Amino acid sequence: MFHFFKKSVSQITEEPEPQNEFERAARYHCEVRGLDDRPIFLADVKDYDGDSFRLFPTLDSDAPSVIYNNRYKLVFRTPSQPTPVWTGRVRGSTYEFWKMDELTRLRDEQRASFRQRVSLSAVVRNLLGLPENGEILTSAYYSQDYDQCEVLDVGMGGLQISSSHPFRQNDLLAVTGLRLHHDPQPFALPLQVRWVAAEDGTYRCGCAFHAVPEQEERRLCAAMFSLQRASLGRM
Repeated sequence: MFHFFKKSVSQITEEPEPQNEFERAARYHCEVRGLDDRPIFLADVKDYDGDSFRLFPTLDSDAPSVIYNNRYKLVFRTPSQPTPVWTGRVRGSTYEFWKMDELTRLRDEQRASFRQRVSLSAVVRNLLGLPENGEILTSAYYSQDYDQCEVLDVGMGGLQISSSHPFRQNDLLAVTGLRLHHDPQPFALPLQVRWVAAEDGTYRCGCAFHAVPEQEERRLCAAMFSLQRASLGRM
């Protein structure tokens, strides 16, 4: 089970941050958390003017009720590591968004990429090509031959599988039939094998996601956030 990096509020060291750094992070999905790391919702930053900004739920849902002037953590799932963390003050809200300002960076809370331990069944196939124009991966882009695998952990950057097949480093694969957290539609995601380790007749493979379409990336991010909430017993 994933353990959050817990810190008391008194230990948090905040400092002003140049605007351009936040603007770069704000291109990615944001986990809104309490100062105790309690997950609140998944959001996208919009209308940043150098001082204030709005947080819209990533999924088609209402923004949670909130008490004005409280501060919350903003954890951005950027490709760069470590993951940057800010805080902001709630200055207003509607059922559509939160309005926030007083943005500060938490230098002592930069995080490594989150990986959730799981034990999930899926199918892995050889990747034949990638769709164009941001389309999702379909059977036209992977082989019909397949191997059953177990997904051991998953994060925004990739996943780890266990398989009887000895894949090689840099192999391009497609994992299909993957359901992370009550997903109505299973994931089909392109992968590149980064490392392989033999273990008692099976092979563990660390794989990075490879050119995931934006709409699937949003769905993956939401599923990962749901997994984190479930791991804390907050369904």
